[in-house]
Amino acid sequence: MDWTFNSILFDEIDENSVYQKDYRDNNINWPNQNFERSEYAILWHLKTNEKTLRQVPTSDNLKFLQLNWANITDFKVITDRFTKLKRLELQCCIKLINDDYIDLLSESLENLQILKSKKFVLGGNLLKLKNLRILCLNDCGPIPSLDFLKNFPNLEDFRFVNTEVLDGNLQPLLEHPTIKSVGFFNKKHYNFKDVEIGRLLEEKFKR
Repeated sequence: MDWTFNSILFDEIDENSVYQKDYRDNNINWPNQNFERSEYAILWHLKTNEKTLRQVPTSDNLKFLQLNWANITDFKVITDRFTKLKRLELQCCIKLINDDYIDLLSESLENLQILKSKKFVLGGNLLKLKNLRILCLNDCGPIPSLDFLKNFPNLEDFRFVNTEVLDGNLQPLLEHPTIKSVGFFNKKHYNFKDVEIGRLLEEKFKR
């Protein structure tokens, strides 16, 4: 798997391609001051009020976006501005409740990670992201079942740490044709343990 789908080593990337800003104190803590030319952006405390959003220009160059503690409730702010994203990470966006507008990134998005959004509920818009290779729904609202995974024909890695699968059936992880790795916490009502799933997937792709 290409390194861009795992940990991004920012010290190996041209600093002029990376933009970082904390909107709480209006501080740009990176040498690069040009957002519109950047391919990578890490933003803290983005507020969805008119004053703040005027500071966020549209960009077709942006490929990676990480939002930390943004107060978004859906994906409209993102999809209105960035149409070519390949990787989107949301961390501690605690007001996020649904997947509205995320389908507007269906052509480009390959890696979606939502971390610590307990109110977030999976809906039909996310299921339209047919090019996803990595999906991470850690610390999110409960998922009724894993049957939705069949909507992602290219998915290789799925993580749902501290996100409960209500029906407890993890068989779809093994039946999916391309999922090679998973991450989750064991639950009493799950029909497989994490170690067992890992072993079965390893055996599957050794054949």
